[in-house]
Amino acid sequence: MKSIRPNPDKDNSTGLVQPSLLALAVGLAIHPLSGLAETGDTRDLKIEEVTVTAQKRSESLQDVPVAVDALTGHQLSKAGFRDVDDVAAQIPSLIVTSNLSPLNATFRIRRIGNEGNIPTFEPDTALIIDGAFRSRSGVGLGELVDVQSVEVLKGPQSTLYGKNASAGVIIVNTEAPSPDFAGMAEYGFGSAGLSQFKGSVNGAISDGVNGRVSVSSTRRDQMIENTLGEGGDSQDGQALRVQLSADLSDNLTSRLILSRMERHMNTMLGDTWYSPTVVTVAGAMSQFGAGSPVINNDPSDRIIEQMGTNEFDQQVTDGVLQFEYSGDGYLFNAITGFEDYTSSNFMYGVEQMPSDLLVFNDMQEGRSFSQELRLMSDTDDNLEWLLGGFYYNNGFTRGDRNGAEFELQSDIAMLGNVVGSVLGVPEQFRRTLFGSEGDTGDVLAEQDTESYGIFGTLGYHINDSLKLDTGLRYSMDAKDGKVEQYTTTAQGCVLNNLVCSLTPDASDFEDSDSWSAVTGNVTLSWFANDDTMIYGTYSRGFKAGGYSLQWGDFTEEARPFDEEDIDNVELGWKTETWDNRARINGSVFHTEYTNFQNATFIGLAFAVNNAEKVVVDGIELDSTWLFSENLTGVANLAYIQAKYDTYTGGQCYYGRTPENALGQCDLSGELLPFAPKLTGNLALEWEQPLAGGDFYSRVDYRFTGDANYSSELDPRHQEDAYWVGNLRAGWRNDTWDISTWVRNLHDEVYFVQKTASPIASKLDGGASYQAYTGTPRTFGLTARMHF
Repeated sequence: MKSIRPNPDKDNSTGLVQPSLLALAVGLAIHPLSGLAETGDTRDLKIEEVTVTAQKRSESLQDVPVAVDALTGHQLSKAGFRDVDDVAAQIPSLIVTSNLSPLNATFRIRRIGNEGNIPTFEPDTALIIDGAFRSRSGVGLGELVDVQSVEVLKGPQSTLYGKNASAGVIIVNTEAPSPDFAGMAEYGFGSAGLSQFKGSVNGAISDGVNGRVSVSSTRRDQMIENTLGEGGDSQDGQALRVQLSADLSDNLTSRLILSRMERHMNTMLGDTWYSPTVVTVAGAMSQFGAGSPVINNDPSDRIIEQMGTNEFDQQVTDGVLQFEYSGDGYLFNAITGFEDYTSSNFMYGVEQMPSDLLVFNDMQEGRSFSQELRLMSDTDDNLEWLLGGFYYNNGFTRGDRNGAEFELQSDIAMLGNVVGSVLGVPEQFRRTLFGSEGDTGDVLAEQDTESYGIFGTLGYHINDSLKLDTGLRYSMDAKDGKVEQYTTTAQGCVLNNLVCSLTPDASDFEDSDSWSAVTGNVTLSWFANDDTMIYGTYSRGFKAGGYSLQWGDFTEEARPFDEEDIDNVELGWKTETWDNRARINGSVFHTEYTNFQNATFIGLAFAVNNAEKVVVDGIELDSTWLFSENLTGVANLAYIQAKYDTYTGGQCYYGRTPENALGQCDLSGELLPFAPKLTGNLALEWEQPLAGGDFYSRVDYRFTGDANYSSELDPRHQEDAYWVGNLRAGWRNDTWDISTWVRNLHDEVYFVQKTASPIASKLDGGASYQAYTGTPRTFGLTARMHF
């Protein structure tokens, strides 16, 4: 592929030597520090080149006119990479949150994302692992070993990636098999009973055929204490990955990846704040031997009072088959992916009260198949081109025809008795006010999705300094969705029977629809000199509509939601300065989402609708500084304002009077939830020779500005800014790598989500709420051996 950077032998002194005043200011600011750190001649020091596949071909990060953060395997290793949370700690524009179970992990790029608790509500960030599209983040990441690189593409990427890329794309690449025999074994242990093993073996099987096998196992004790029963937030997962690569001819290569992952664990439990009303009810019930009174009412201490726990089981089988043919001036790639998963989250404590009221068995299973074909140029000509096609099929089921999802428990009668006496309900009806023990609610949700895409790009080198890139894509999504609900009750659906509220009879839904769009982008890149590129781009994005296939009392009109359209304008720059010892990349952008798909939790279920318009404006700065041969620094910043420009159908927070007949409130002008304006991260890495190897250390901090962590923007859930720091230090040589680490160094308490408490909201109108906090301080030791 032709490089369009100016010839390094030419005199470029008249070019743009210092394109950024910020770069100059930072360079001057750190000069004294660099002078202290340097121990020798630094004239040959240069920052490491990073190769990315953001445009589906291997290119230098500095040549790609896309806002992309890339972390190499070496960088991930130095940061102690274990999961995507460790990636988010280094990329301010990426926010990762999770509650209840790993399936509910949510990615937000540039503050745009959606709730992971709604499996039929597709994400705004596409996840690509080894070239194959993954349907859900909690399924796709697993426990990967030998991660080669992680790339985060920021902003709409609908041209090349299409499906669910309206906020961005996360690309994970793992090490492919190679002929050289090599192996790795790693064991780590730490606080909260952490025990983790990772291992891999790689080598030639026969002439032209190579193999790689990797395994991982992670176990950790519960990190949420339950005073009335078993706690939550434990880990217990194992994974096996087998790879084969083969040279089928001089021009044709293949790679097969097969994976299996299992998890058996107690997931997170919401730490609940109970209103005085609920505290009184719980106390009155306990006097009659039903449940316990509320003793601890702090939603931030990870100490809960719930009668049960959340038992989570998950099995995932997936695979990727790749073919690459190298022709005369072109490359052909075929990537086939499949995944099959089942999960069961048995929630004994779903009511989140110190009483035995309700259990919920959340059973899910999904199957998907994807196929992508690409034909692209592979020459140094002035014209670069790519043509491709994409097909995706997914079938998803939530619920079980052979068993009830919801079942009322032994304390439900006493709840009715206590509340009924206060409300003046006749005595004969009190004990069945909320239903009878053994009443059940059944829900079965199914969705089938088919997606098609045809896309192409052209890159034309206008001259040695200018390049024009254009792209076009046609996408079509077709979906069939249905929900079946019914109840089995002793007294019928009378008064406030909980299962009748959850799975009301005669509320079935079934529909099908399709959505299509033409999207594209146009980008002009100017290579001002050897080390600086400036680009401007306009892109059009699209995300298909769908159905809110949740349990609950929804009208037929409330189930569907419309497609989402995105317009993005962006100006970016990529530069290396300070004798190629500093890399400073950045972008300024304006993005408008029309019919933005939004979800809110209304106490017993999620509701999805469309906000008329969401506007996102921001600036991002990513920089790496090679202060000396020993000292490297990273400073990244994202200032982003994401707001509802127009949203007349928002969820009302507790205490706010609804503003229309549907019980909704106008959130126009408000910032999006989970969307701090300012985020950033700082890191310093030190390395020096010691005892036949190298001593190394790394300290990093992530800053998160103040934000509201409830989907309805309840003012009670506005939280202050906070810092989270991590520390890692160790020694390594060619064989051994031994390190000690601390995460959340200062044991910072911070929230990742707040929302109405499921059952308590039936008693107090939504005053009580559940809260999920970030992981507290953990520490441990890890030893890795290469052989």
